[in-house]
Amino acid sequence: MNQLTQRVSLFFIAIPLLISTILFLPQYNHLVWNLVVIFSSAMGGFELHKLINNNLSSKLYNIPFTGAFLPLAAYLEMSNIIIDGFTALVLITLLSILIIKEVFIKNDTVIQEIIFRITGSAMLIIYPGLFMLYVIKISSLPDASYFILLFLILIFTNDSAAFVFGSLFGRKSTKIFLVSPNKSLVGFISGIVFTVLGGIIFVLLIPLPISIWQMAILSFFISIIANAGDLVESAIKRSANVKDSGSIMPGRGGMLDSIDSMLFSAPAYYFILILFIN
Repeated sequence: MNQLTQRVSLFFIAIPLLISTILFLPQYNHLVWNLVVIFSSAMGGFELHKLINNNLSSKLYNIPFTGAFLPLAAYLEMSNIIIDGFTALVLITLLSILIIKEVFIKNDTVIQEIIFRITGSAMLIIYPGLFMLYVIKISSLPDASYFILLFLILIFTNDSAAFVFGSLFGRKSTKIFLVSPNKSLVGFISGIVFTVLGGIIFVLLIPLPISIWQMAILSFFISIIANAGDLVESAIKRSANVKDSGSIMPGRGGMLDSIDSMLFSAPAYYFILILFIN
C-alpha cells in the first residue's frame, strides 16, 4: 500500500471518528476529544525524546511523556477542577526540575553537553506540550464544537491540498525550503488557496459569530502558520537524520508528523478567534 493510499484510508477512518467525538460527545468540556489531544501530545513528546537522544552522546533520561503534562493541566484548569494558574505552575516546576537536575551530573563528558541537555529537556515541555495546550483551550470558546471542527478542517485541508497538488504538479516547481526539499511552491500556494476556500464554505454552512472576511483572514494565517509548523518538524527530523518521527500513523509516519501543523497553528487560531468574537 503506497503512502497516498494509506493517507486516504486513514482520512476516511480517522476523520469520521474525530467528527463524531467532537459533535456528539461535548460533555465535560469535550473530555473525549481532549483526551485524544493529551494522548497525541504524550506520543509526540515520546517521539521527540528519541529524536533528541539521536543527537546527544549523553542520553536524556527525562520522562518521555512530559509533553502531556501541560495539556492535562490546561484541561483541569479550564474545567475548574484545579485553581487558576495551575498550568503556569506546572510549566515553571517542570522547567526548574529539568534544569536543576543537571547540577548533579558527575561525568566530565556529560558536563560538556549540559547546555544542549537543558535545551533538549526544555524542548520536551514546550514542543509539543506548550503548543498543544491551546488545542485544549479552544474547547473553552463559545460554540466550541464548531470551532474545534473548523480548526481540524483548516489544518487537514492545508496539509491535503499541499500534499496532493505538490505530488501531482510540484516536481518541477520551485523548492523553497532547504529543510524540506520535497515541499514545492505549487503545494504551498495550493494549501493556502484551498484552506481559505474551505474556511469560507464552512462559515457559509455553519452559523458562527465571524464574518466571511474574518474567516478568510483566519484561514490565510492558519495556512501560513501550519506550513511553518510542518517545516519546523522537518528541520528537527533532518537534524536527527531520520525520515519520520515514528511509525504510529499509517502513511504519515509518527505522531509528530501528524500534529506538526497544529502546534504553531493552535495558539494563533485561539488568539485570532478571541480577537474576532469578542
